[in-house]
Order: sequence, then structure tokens, then C-alpha cells
Amino acid sequence: MNFIATPRLPRALLHPLKVYERTFVRDGPGGQSRPVEKAVKTFKGIVLPLSDKDLKNLPEGTYTQNAQKLYTDDRVEIGTNQIIEDTFDGQRYTVKTVLGHNSIHPMVRYIVEGVVKK
Repeated sequence: MNFIATPRLPRALLHPLKVYERTFVRDGPGGQSRPVEKAVKTFKGIVLPLSDKDLKNLPEGTYTQNAQKLYTDDRVEIGTNQIIEDTFDGQRYTVKTVLGHNSIHPMVRYIVEGVVKK
């Protein structure tokens, strides 16, 4: 039995999010390569704006106006360049960086880049 309570993100703030795996297929011999996406996982999280501290300390040293931070405490493996879709509003994000939190809290943070809606 696990008697240690771990902190959790407030459930009321979290949205269902989907992770898409992107692969490329070629249309025939010598044809153009095109992306194919397949939903592989669903988890709960929230996307929030970057803070001034985040903007100052980004490992890449750059950011755009579409950069945001995704929080989750679900046990889900998400890699860089994977596509995340917020099922609440249909907004899509590309994962840019995985940020740690600490060894006690199960929360994981990601820097994501919003994909402009068409």
C-alpha cells in the first residue's frame, strides 16, 4: 500500500489531450513525402502561457509568440516534435522541450509551440 500522498494538479483545470505520432510516407517511387499522423495516447493536462522566468531561461535561447507550457501529472511519455491536440478547442502544439519539476511531484512540464489554426 502507498500511504504517501503526492501533490496533484487540480483536476478541474485539466483538459483531455491527444498525442499524435507523425511518420512520413512517399507517394510511389520518386514521389513526394507527406506526413501521416496517428493518435497514439490520450492524457489530461493544461497549456498555459510562459512566465517571464521561462522566457529568460529557455534552453534554446529563443521563443516565439506561440510558445506555451504544457503541464501534466499523468504518466505519459511524450517526445520532442510530437504533436499534441487539445480536444477542448482543437488547438495543436508541437513539443519542443521536456522540462523537469522535482523528484517529489509527479508533474511534468513541456515547452510547446502552437500550430497556427487554418
